[in-house]
Amino acid sequence: MRDMLKAASPSISRRDCIKLVGGTALAVGMGGLLGGCSSENGTDQEEPTTQDSTTLRVAMMGSTTDTLDPATFSTLLPLAIALNVYDSLILLRNGIVENQLAERIVPNEDATAWTVTLREGVYYHNGDPVTAEDALYSLQYAGTSPMYASFYSNVDWAGSTVEDERTFVLRLLSPQATFWDEVVSAVTFVFPKGSAGDDFSQDIGSGPFKLSSFSPDTGAVLLKNEEYWGGAPAIDTVEIIPITDPETRYAALTTGEVDYAHQISTTNAATLEGQTGFAVFNGGIENSSSFRFCLNASMAPFDDPDVRRAFKMVVDRQTMCDTIFRSAGVVGNDVLGQGMPGYNDSLEQRGYDFDEAKRILSEKGVAEISITTAETTTGVNDSAEMLAQKLEEAGVSVTIIEEDPTTLFSDMNTIYGAQVFATYLINRPYIASAVMYTGGSSPYNFSQWKDEEYDALLSQATSTVDEAERADILNQAQARLWAEGGDIVWGYCADLSGQVDTLDGIEITLSVPLFAHAAFSE
Repeated sequence: MRDMLKAASPSISRRDCIKLVGGTALAVGMGGLLGGCSSENGTDQEEPTTQDSTTLRVAMMGSTTDTLDPATFSTLLPLAIALNVYDSLILLRNGIVENQLAERIVPNEDATAWTVTLREGVYYHNGDPVTAEDALYSLQYAGTSPMYASFYSNVDWAGSTVEDERTFVLRLLSPQATFWDEVVSAVTFVFPKGSAGDDFSQDIGSGPFKLSSFSPDTGAVLLKNEEYWGGAPAIDTVEIIPITDPETRYAALTTGEVDYAHQISTTNAATLEGQTGFAVFNGGIENSSSFRFCLNASMAPFDDPDVRRAFKMVVDRQTMCDTIFRSAGVVGNDVLGQGMPGYNDSLEQRGYDFDEAKRILSEKGVAEISITTAETTTGVNDSAEMLAQKLEEAGVSVTIIEEDPTTLFSDMNTIYGAQVFATYLINRPYIASAVMYTGGSSPYNFSQWKDEEYDALLSQATSTVDEAERADILNQAQARLWAEGGDIVWGYCADLSGQVDTLDGIEITLSVPLFAHAAFSE
């Protein structure tokens, strides 16, 4: 397994690394440069510098292609800007959907129409009132864009109407009692009608912070909204700095460049916990990433359910979690949404049975396999290597195909043509993930497992208004997915971020930090 920490290069300072990573270095390839930005075992660390306690400096994954257009977000950095500058109709906090800008969201009897009432007295940063017309416009802009259209494919935009200043009705093409749970993973933030005309270069929201400046090379500066309806933030200024590599984000924190390093590695987190002046933010399984292997059920050998079962048994989940995630890991059980509302806790935990897996693979004549992987987040490539080691012990020859994470999703044929695809997802409630990532009609069903019984259960659950009845159907769907599906959800790794120990109050939604309640202690 490769080392997660690389030796420092004396020719490149950390400050220079930060500037390069945030700028054009991404376009010419990051491997060699970023290796020179890391510290040897994290030993050459310094105390955080003292600074004005009303300025919060944040390092996040960014890209030189980032824009503020919500239809083209490519990293978490512009999403973080949006979630702190705009109000969202709803937010997912610790696995629970909460109203934010929406005061009430009420379905009709068959869940074909949803009436949304906004909070009273909410104003944009320029003093204009936030209206229902703006909210419907914002949803439609996102919901008809290529990135999010699949989330909103059941919406009848032509039939949706604004009832008054604070109320609009979102009409659906067919009953969908799970509509808001499913779309919670898409954007629901609200911006003024017509904002798309200026490519969002003059972002105006109603959120706790105002956008002062943005550049994909240098990041963003946010200023607190003194008139925020939820109370003015304690932080005056937030500077969000784009740093692609987690090792470099960690270095920026420990050398005093930033106060908060978003998504650091488990190795760095373990080192940071022993350092005076720093702390580790652990988001728990509610704010975690689910790691999985997608077994391509559309081709041999994974069109055979016995082979899929053997692969599920050959994965030593506990050892993988302990090795890759350390104390931040939770063993997975092949269904997304673990630890979230709606997860079927009655599912039997999938066990490790190397001998039985080896027997099946030998019996089925599985002699060689390829695993496609890309380091889209820390640990993905290591998981592929650990799976390959187990398979080779079982007599299966393995070829690992390592793709460039910055271009992986530009050609989906690479993924759909893979025999085994190692990847990860942000953990969301099962129903918010099921339609998007599983099932015959899913646009991102990377395992390509299709099952009429499973699809029928999902369809039935979607149109069932009674919550208890719907929960029972979804439990049946999860049991079917667990038994027959093509995904090995082997573990969850909590989002780990590093921060100075005087910082408190940062919250997380969809792995993105919210700064409204952040503050520095004396």
